[in-house]
Amino acid sequence: MTVQTRPLETPSATNTETFNVGILGASGYGGSGLLRRLQRHPNTEVVGIASRQYVGKPVTACWPQFDPQEFAEDLLFANGDEVVDSCDVLFSAAPHGSVSDLVAKAVRAGKTVIDLAADFRLPASDYKQWYGHDLSHPDVYAQSVYGLVELHREEIKGASFVANPGCNATAGALALLPLAAHGLLGKHTITNIVTGISGAGRSASMGTHFGELNENVIPYKVAGTHRHTAEIELSLGRARAFGKHAQTHTPSHAEVDRPVISFSPHLVPMTRGILASCYTHPETDVLASGERLTTENVLELYHQFYQNDPLITVQEALPTTKATYGSDRVVISVRVDERSGHIVAFAAEDNLGKGAAGQAVQNFNVMQGFDETLGLFTEAVYP
Repeated sequence: MTVQTRPLETPSATNTETFNVGILGASGYGGSGLLRRLQRHPNTEVVGIASRQYVGKPVTACWPQFDPQEFAEDLLFANGDEVVDSCDVLFSAAPHGSVSDLVAKAVRAGKTVIDLAADFRLPASDYKQWYGHDLSHPDVYAQSVYGLVELHREEIKGASFVANPGCNATAGALALLPLAAHGLLGKHTITNIVTGISGAGRSASMGTHFGELNENVIPYKVAGTHRHTAEIELSLGRARAFGKHAQTHTPSHAEVDRPVISFSPHLVPMTRGILASCYTHPETDVLASGERLTTENVLELYHQFYQNDPLITVQEALPTTKATYGSDRVVISVRVDERSGHIVAFAAEDNLGKGAAGQAVQNFNVMQGFDETLGLFTEAVYP
């Protein structure tokens, strides 16, 4: 049986304003996803796209899947400064660290900004620990809101700068947030993630070309070395402290008691998709209501937690990546292993959808007061 958190209706805008949108990193996979969604969004017009490789060329030179008639004839790839100057709303899908100066320029100019890179996701101390150097623009980070909508929706409303979460961090956090909020995380929590190759970006490398990845499963950045670990732990700490009304800066992140997560990602031979399998051993065998810790009761807890989140589907059946392929939904389920006492939570998402471009457009919709699903894809491509 599938438990849908809320009926997904055809989205409609509550605001008729049209926004001129620019995209940095428009020649990457995240940029392609943004183009796909923003072109169907009734309140956006893409007026600027940036890519060093394709400067002066049309969209279809990079992305032949698009109908050239869907874009203005004069929409050509340009440099980043030109795109920032031309837009009201900036989406940045460029690689981490590559355009942080341009993002900072846009924020300081008062533009609405959604950044898909990691440059402004973490507090300064965490950022230095996980990325090895100081935040390049701490004053700009102070203006950011962390863009996990299901946890930060209230402060995203009306925000002008959102830092989009990482794809792995989104799946891992969403699988575990209800447990954190209800005191059901044990002292030791393990998050295993399998992910498709598109999460590594469009540029080729030794570990991502066909001969290396085909018929292979590759663990990478394990044993506490993957940078998304910090995002998962911070989100779970916020949920444990503040439920679904977390704030990015106040109370201070230093006041949040964060759980320690053992996170291990694995690269698998598929183009897109993430499946998170998370294991924790709670210190109690009953819920706050006094009911026993059973699969049925914990599923109901998840259903209640996500009941007002239109892109979350909580279901009894175990999720699969195919069920989210090409969509912006996350499918979640949970089991109680009564023999071992563990709770096992699962979340499937498209790493380029809810894990990247879809979540970015969802954040834009919340910022502007639109229906959250406007311009998004709520159905997967299946089979």
